Amino acid sequence: MKLADKLAETSNRPPSTKRRILAKVLPVFVYTLFFPALLFIIPKLYLDRWLQLPTFLTPDVRGLLGGSLFTIGLIFIVWSIRAQRELGKGTPMPLMATQNLVVQKPYLYCRNPIFFGVINLFFGISILFNSISSLVMVLIFSVIILLYTKLIEEKELETRFGDEYLTYKNRTPFFIPIPKISRRKK
Repeated sequence: MKLADKLAETSNRPPSTKRRILAKVLPVFVYTLFFPALLFIIPKLYLDRWLQLPTFLTPDVRGLLGGSLFTIGLIFIVWSIRAQRELGKGTPMPLMATQNLVVQKPYLYCRNPIFFGVINLFFGISILFNSISSLVMVLIFSVIILLYTKLIEEKELETRFGDEYLTYKNRTPFFIPIPKISRRKK
């Protein structure tokens, strides 16, 4: 059985109490402890010094660019999770996956607004940390997460939602949000 099929099977099962707790605790651990240590703390404290990497931006540019990416990322993450909870009746975690396909905002603009948010947030933090090795780590993380999304998660969604997902996939960009401009009929 392929990984996408196993995820679809897990996503379709009603979540037990244990899975509900895990679906809420695991992301907190991963996104507040594991990824920050791997992507920011270790690179800034050890890799930059060991490789003798220079700083690359002035504090003003770093604050503006890093702060902007951080803010955009945070907005998309919160907005996406809220849409999955309220409209999809679930979470981003397969342990307690959405029961409905969410195609409304922000998923109206791209199929992966949560990863768009995470990647922007992580690049913003790397810039704020002024760490070249952290930027490289975030770039590697971004490629891995986008490959996972394209090769596994999209297959899982096709299995779970069928033609509804395929129609949505054909009309909605993969990663970069593009606002839908409504045209008025004359």
